[in-house]
Amino acid sequence: MMKTNESTTHSWLYILTILLFLTQQSNAQEEKLFTLLDASYTGITFQNTIKDTKESNILIYSNFYGGAGVGIGDFNKDGFQDIYFAGNLVSDRLYQNNGAMQFEDITQAAGIEDNGGWSSGVIVGDINNDGWPDIYVTRELYDGNPEIRRNKLFINTTKENPDRKISFKESAAEYGLDNSERTRHATFLDYNKDGLLDIFLLNHPPNPGNYSEMYDVDRNQERFAPRLYRNNGNKSFTDVTIEAGILKLGNANSVSILDANNDGWPDIYIAHDFGPPDVLFINNADGTFTNTIDASLKHISYFSMGVDAADINNDGLLDLMVVDMVAEDNFRIKSNMSGMNPDSFWNIVNNGGHYQYMYNTLQLNQGVFSGVPQFSDIAQMAGVSSTDWSWSNVIADFDNDGLKDIYVTNGLLRDIRNTDSDKAVGNYITKTANDFVKNNPNAGDVSIWDILDLDEALDHIPSVRLSNYAFKNKDGMIFDKMSEEWGLSQKSFSAGCAYVDLDNDGDLDLVVNNVNDLAFIYRNNSEKNKGQNYLRINLTDTEKNTPILGARVESVQGNLKQLYEFTSVRGMYSTSEQIAHFGFSENKTIDTLKVTWPNRQVSFYTDVVPNQFLTIDIGDANQLIPDPPTKKDLLFSSIEGIEFKHIENKFNEFDLQVLLPHKQSQYGPALTVGDVNGDGLEDVFIGGAAGFEPVLFLQNQVGEFVKTDSKTWKDAARYEDLDAMFFDMDNDGDLDLYVVSGGNEWEPNSHYYQDRLYINDGKGSFELTKNKLPYFTESGSVVRAFDYDNDGYLDLFVGGRHMPWDYPSPVSSRILQNKKGSFKDVTRNVAKDLLDIGMVTDAVWMDFDGDGNTDLVLTGEWMPITFIKNTGDKFINVTGSLGMQDTVGWWYSLEAADMDNDGDIDLVAGNLGLNYKYKASEETPFEVHYSDFDENGSKDIVLSYYNFGEQFPLRGRSCSAEQIPMIAKRFQSYDVFASANLTEVYGEDNLQTALHYSAKTFGSAYFENKGNGKFSMKVLPKEAQISNVDAILLEDFDGDGNKDILMAGNMYPVEIETTRNDAGVGIFLKGDGKGEFTPLLPTESGMFLTGDVQKLKRINTSGNKMIISAVNNGEMEWVKINGKSTAHEEQ
Repeated sequence: MMKTNESTTHSWLYILTILLFLTQQSNAQEEKLFTLLDASYTGITFQNTIKDTKESNILIYSNFYGGAGVGIGDFNKDGFQDIYFAGNLVSDRLYQNNGAMQFEDITQAAGIEDNGGWSSGVIVGDINNDGWPDIYVTRELYDGNPEIRRNKLFINTTKENPDRKISFKESAAEYGLDNSERTRHATFLDYNKDGLLDIFLLNHPPNPGNYSEMYDVDRNQERFAPRLYRNNGNKSFTDVTIEAGILKLGNANSVSILDANNDGWPDIYIAHDFGPPDVLFINNADGTFTNTIDASLKHISYFSMGVDAADINNDGLLDLMVVDMVAEDNFRIKSNMSGMNPDSFWNIVNNGGHYQYMYNTLQLNQGVFSGVPQFSDIAQMAGVSSTDWSWSNVIADFDNDGLKDIYVTNGLLRDIRNTDSDKAVGNYITKTANDFVKNNPNAGDVSIWDILDLDEALDHIPSVRLSNYAFKNKDGMIFDKMSEEWGLSQKSFSAGCAYVDLDNDGDLDLVVNNVNDLAFIYRNNSEKNKGQNYLRINLTDTEKNTPILGARVESVQGNLKQLYEFTSVRGMYSTSEQIAHFGFSENKTIDTLKVTWPNRQVSFYTDVVPNQFLTIDIGDANQLIPDPPTKKDLLFSSIEGIEFKHIENKFNEFDLQVLLPHKQSQYGPALTVGDVNGDGLEDVFIGGAAGFEPVLFLQNQVGEFVKTDSKTWKDAARYEDLDAMFFDMDNDGDLDLYVVSGGNEWEPNSHYYQDRLYINDGKGSFELTKNKLPYFTESGSVVRAFDYDNDGYLDLFVGGRHMPWDYPSPVSSRILQNKKGSFKDVTRNVAKDLLDIGMVTDAVWMDFDGDGNTDLVLTGEWMPITFIKNTGDKFINVTGSLGMQDTVGWWYSLEAADMDNDGDIDLVAGNLGLNYKYKASEETPFEVHYSDFDENGSKDIVLSYYNFGEQFPLRGRSCSAEQIPMIAKRFQSYDVFASANLTEVYGEDNLQTALHYSAKTFGSAYFENKGNGKFSMKVLPKEAQISNVDAILLEDFDGDGNKDILMAGNMYPVEIETTRNDAGVGIFLKGDGKGEFTPLLPTESGMFLTGDVQKLKRINTSGNKMIISAVNNGEMEWVKINGKSTAHEEQ
């Protein structure tokens, strides 16, 4: 049954108590969303005090400062949520909620036993199906005493008490759950959907170890791996870890149970610390699981701490957030940089691990493709990537506006990753040991702990309290930091946390377990804002008491759709309230409320009034979930095409330029389409990396592609092919081939950078021409044909990408005049502005000013959108006069079409995107300086960024000193280097004389042609900004008469301190014919293109309209267009 318990029914005594308390709070506090309540009022005096001793300390045990968790549950079913705190070196405490935010310590009276062990995680749930919440507490540390490491299970016996006083009986041994293998945390779940709560334990090895020891489990280490125990329903559990296929050893910190693929079965995400990668176990619905972490997530966090799952963008899919430990401010970033190491990074990747970066990850669920759920990390764009040494993260709607926000705890009692202090402690211990041996030569074997002054050793490590982080969800993908504004900026060492409505006023309060500080109890003040409304739903099964974990509640209010999935634990160590909470910015009736129960039954309600607490029982379920409907035809669908995998040659150019931001040798493959043998069918040429031959595929009448075998292509294997174009160079009626060479593997001026021209015999056989092209040896990027001199022969623009081994020096692009099949470089005569113009990436020929002459528009790295005007006999750079000089970015792609149906040609340009570590704006540009700063005969790259308004070198002391050794001499400590700004490190005079570029925008954009050569720049929607864009198609894909945008990209080969750009899955932007574009989710359009996409081309095959995606170091992908696209025929 659905019962209503509106907040207005609270007793008058309760309301008067609240009012009295409110008058005691300052006006300043009331203006904040949260108020930190004093322990003298709440009665909660718990403090998790940790003290290093010679027997147990941070130098012995890496998680000694890790803190402990919080458990929330209504243990006496009086309508108020109670709180359980886990303690490390102090006893656990249980507080009963008496209302009005006042609590009573009932630990001893309730029978909570403590034998002196180290508690960490708290899990709340009804393990015996009696309708009353029980408590499971995980224990760790104490390597030499397994008895006090045994986990605790407190069975709720409150129902046996006539006065309903809360009571528990410790029963872990009785249930077979008194595990002693250092359990960091655990979670309840019903993995086999039999109506019984199973349990998954995150066991830990004695010491972190290294990746090779942890990733593959041998039999003598099995007991240290996480374990899955099946509930047999008779107070016993069976270890089913091996038969479920989830035996995986690591350093598991936290776990999230979620339905990642929307199939109704609970999946398991495990966050691992150190080298072992996180795990995503997809439930196969047969008692087994499959780890899809590599296929589902393109990269993950490195030191994964807490994890939570929630729908952040209200699309009906559960997203994931994992927190790590990178700082937000420049000083702590650079002083605590001992975490990332190239050798360690690639050792993990090359030994079967994953791409792991020391940043938080916010994994946006893109839906199920290729049989597995697909996620894109958007943490950098969302603004939540860096929250320092983080522990727990919870995602919930704290301001009741209908969007889920984020709260992250952080802080470590001592900065054990501070590079200077790490060295100082090591030196101190070494000196102590050496001095002892010197003064006591006959002492024999002595423990270091018997001679070491522990306090003095630890005094070398700084202790810095930090503020926890609160982020307001602005629009589903972008978050604003609100710690100060929301009243959550108190500095602390915080660990476990939970959200819960403690005072039943319709908003979510916060409970935080601190190290060496009183616990935080934050009261949420949202109820004072009349523009914020709520709906809270409690699910029950009064007949059988089957678990509600995995149940889903969906609400719809107008265009606002929200999802809540019931799960056991959130963040790290902790259990939040298990009540569905929805916020609404409008006090309007909720159109529909749908509960999907774990057994596939559904409860459905309409016209639900907000601002109430509902209890819904499974007995009211009124229908079963129908079989999934037949999938509707989407606009795009992935299909099988040419089986071709581009293989990139291995070349480490970071050895040549240590501070290179990304490789310059992986911009291929080239891709072009055309009918080369005159049979009316389009054929495909795809280029090779250095050492791999290019391939020409000829299409036959049934749409199959046959690889041609030719010595011509074998002879081309030494070249790196970056772009290609079929065109008729000699006006003989067939398509010849121009191939742009490039890369960074060869020494400067190598002939392997020379472009090639292949002549077609008319039957699809090609021969390399000689002496038809001028000789130039920059690494190229793009070739585009147009008859600029109107002589009937196609001339060429050829873009220069970079000077080998000399990033970011500018290079020349060229105009090649076609002299009846031979080409002459006329750049100096007709286009001097193209000399050393920059690092060009793409180009289009178009009449941008409407004067009848076809002009050039260029994109490039560290370049503005560059406009080259054709005056009739010269090409002149008019970028500045058109007001486009401040569009400097890392532009990678460009296409032109009339996107707003006004008769002139507009532009769409692909940039780096907004989901990268580097940020740029006119006020805070991202910059590079290039010069021989140490005067050793080689130039040095210096990248710089703004951090809280001040400009700093991007890279840290170690890698900067590797490039410029004098830095280590001038800045002899990491802390001193971390305190220095850009000028203090490199000197103002040196910076002023260096080659200097300043990027001011990284957003991909639409440039509307306003006429007379004037363009208006509009940054594309955020969905198009989650990665860089290397390829663009502009067509009317859906046949509505308006041109749409299709974009793809990614950039994999970046230096390892920067998360690689891999979030892109292709994006379809539907045009309205007026210059506005609406993004469709992959699940709405069917467009899904992964990998390091470099090129997109349209092709027709036996009646089908297709798109080819050329992927660097990956499989070529084919997409069928199911709509009524006509643009390709028009071209």
